[in-house]
Amino acid sequence: MKDLLTLPLRQRLELVQTLWVSIAAEQMGSELTEADRQLIDQLLESFRADGDPGLDGDAALDAIEQSL
Repeated sequence: MKDLLTLPLRQRLELVQTLWVSIAAEQMGSELTEADRQLIDQLLESFRADGDPGLDGDAALDAIEQSL
């Protein structure tokens, strides 16, 4: 684990993304509770009302790298 922290930032971010995708893939079969669905609907409605799409992936990575 300690060796992973010595990887360059871009490689660590790629590793995180790979791990996240693998976790999400395992969760695909999980059922959402009604409370989960309502929360997701509320968050999605808030996101759409805001009108700010945020940053695309490359811009987000660039911003992270520049902040370090």
